[in-house]
Amino acid sequence: MKKFFISGSIFFLSLKAFCQTWADNVAPILFSNCASCHRPGGIAPFSLLTYNDAFIYRNSVSSAVSNLQMPPWPPADNYVHFRDARVLSSTQISTIVNWVSNGAPSGNLANAPPPPPPVTNALGTPDTVLRMPNYTSTAVTSDVYQCFVLPLRLSSGKFLSAAEVVPGSPTIVHHVLLYQDTTANHAAQLLDNASPGPGYTSFGGIGVSSAILLDAWVPGTSVKKLPVVFGKRIYSNSDLVIQVHYPAGSNGQLDSTKVRLYYNSNAGARDVRIEPILYHYPPSLVNGPLTIPANTIRTFEEQFTLPAIFKATVLTVAPHMHLIGESIKSYANKPNGDTIRFIDIPRWDFHWQGQYYFQRPVIVDGGSTLRAFATYNNTSSNPHNPNNPPQTVNLGEATTDEMMLVYFAFTSYQAGDENIILDSSLIITPVGNPTIVVKKLNIFPNPANAYLQFTNPEQYKYGMLTVWDMAGRKMFEEEVTHQYYINISTRSWANGMYRVYLNTRETIYADKIVVQHE
Repeated sequence: MKKFFISGSIFFLSLKAFCQTWADNVAPILFSNCASCHRPGGIAPFSLLTYNDAFIYRNSVSSAVSNLQMPPWPPADNYVHFRDARVLSSTQISTIVNWVSNGAPSGNLANAPPPPPPVTNALGTPDTVLRMPNYTSTAVTSDVYQCFVLPLRLSSGKFLSAAEVVPGSPTIVHHVLLYQDTTANHAAQLLDNASPGPGYTSFGGIGVSSAILLDAWVPGTSVKKLPVVFGKRIYSNSDLVIQVHYPAGSNGQLDSTKVRLYYNSNAGARDVRIEPILYHYPPSLVNGPLTIPANTIRTFEEQFTLPAIFKATVLTVAPHMHLIGESIKSYANKPNGDTIRFIDIPRWDFHWQGQYYFQRPVIVDGGSTLRAFATYNNTSSNPHNPNNPPQTVNLGEATTDEMMLVYFAFTSYQAGDENIILDSSLIITPVGNPTIVVKKLNIFPNPANAYLQFTNPEQYKYGMLTVWDMAGRKMFEEEVTHQYYINISTRSWANGMYRVYLNTRETIYADKIVVQHE
């Protein structure tokens, strides 16, 4: 009997794997984790929105997910789990691999969920849109860093919740840095005026020593608004300047990148700065200079000790290296010896960099020592090595040079910062915090057809509102501060059950609703 039970269990598991289909098992995974890039007009080389698409590329998809190459998410998820991490579970990976191994059956295509619509203006309507002039790349055999002034010159200062960079030509825009020029004489504009243009060429920044870094864009970047209590200060009468990196070989191609600005309605927002706290020059670089001889593998260390009187609230982390970078890890040692984890990227990929948002602010005590360790592989075993045979690589701005930077978005600590939730997915399963109260959120109509509505139980208090479907996909997210009646359109949602959460610092309000279109 025992032998029969074991054999029957194996048969049942094999049958379950064999019965996995595109419609019932695979489409929900790809739509939730891959479709934002793998769609017509997306940055990925092919679409995965239909069964035929997935069947054609099934072997590539299976190999990419089993080797953890896709979805592209360089940080080690078991070191720090970041907000909106593009990570498949082992069960999801097995589902895709088993589906391909068993012939990639379609199943009943009528059961497949509808393909997700393209994400357009996910942050809402921007307050200001600034566009650079049309520019034709001149990058023939070397990279070009071209700067473009975007005159803003507000009559009074504001706080920025988000800056969304939209490349005019994603195929030739390698990355974009967004700066603020606060000089009284508009120094960046003077540099622009002195250049034949459009724009002016500048490596290592925009040529203005006092420029303030506001944000950055790299392929795969997912832009998020800061919580309403935070903002990046925009000074009156200042200009914005974008530095666009055009790679060698992009000459003759046209670009017109734009920036969408979203202002914070909270006039008392706390100023958030972005700085490369760990930097590739002494005294931060401990064992420099940053030189990697040909046919060598070298590891470098950076350190910075936070002043004892300054306690920091850190919102994001963003390491930066170039082509022969192999791995990078950053953490802090507190004065009592405890470790604060920031990020670990065991397999560096120059083409997938990002600014990674913590799920909650990371609090770094004064006197803590921030550290980074980066390894560079300048041998022929590195498939990304730009030189064959390998040549000595030094610190520099060109893609074929190297860098070692770790950027942090941070502000001065205030009591309660550790309780702020930056990743609303945390509120799905609140655990272990006895100070959090869970209450019912009364929503009507329920079932909903075209809309749902509820009253804000904590008017004038900050909260994060999210709606999730039963497959764990985020359908809606919005910060609420003072609205009394809150309305959400459900016209584009499929029939089914959804979870609604309103999270404040003290309370999680939750309810389930049913969408039933007539």
